[in-house]
Amino acid sequence: MFIEIADLMSDSDMLTLVVTKKDGIISVSVLPKKVGLKDEAKNHLSPMVLRGTPEEIDQHFISQVRSPLEKTIGMLTNMAVYEKSMEETIAKSKAATEAKKQEDAKKKAFTEKMKKVETLFNEKKISEAALLLKQASDMPCADKKQCEIMKSKIDVELNSGTLFVD
Repeated sequence: MFIEIADLMSDSDMLTLVVTKKDGIISVSVLPKKVGLKDEAKNHLSPMVLRGTPEEIDQHFISQVRSPLEKTIGMLTNMAVYEKSMEETIAKSKAATEAKKQEDAKKKAFTEKMKKVETLFNEKKISEAALLLKQASDMPCADKKQCEIMKSKIDVELNSGTLFVD
C-alpha cells in the first residue's frame, strides 16, 4: 500500500492519514498537502474519508484514493509552480526596476555634466569645459555623438585664439 502511495507523491508532498475505529468499522481520513505552499486555498481542502471493515479498507484503499489524490496533488503542484513563477517574476521585475533606476541616474549625471560643459563653454571657460567634457565622455552612458559635437566646438575655440591682442 505505501509503495503505491509513494508513487503518487513528489518530494514536497505530504499526506496526512487519520485512522479511527468504532464498532468494527474503520474510518480513514486522507488529506494531501504541499510543503511550502503559501496559497490560502490549500486550507479549504476537505479530507477524503473512507469507511469500511478493515478487510474492505485494506483491499480497496488504493483504488479508491488514487484518482482523487492524483488530481489534488496535481492541483497543489500547479499552485506551487505558479507561486514560484510569480516570485521569480517579482524578483526579476524588482531587478529590472532597480537597473532602470541606476541607468536613469547615470543618464541624469551625464546630462547634468554636459549642461555644465555648455555653461562653461558659453562663459568662454574653454579649458575647463574641455576637461569636464573629457570626464563626461568617459561616463558609461555617454552620448558619443553629443560629446563629439561639443569637442568640435571646443577645438574650434581653442584653435581660433591668437597670440596678439588688438
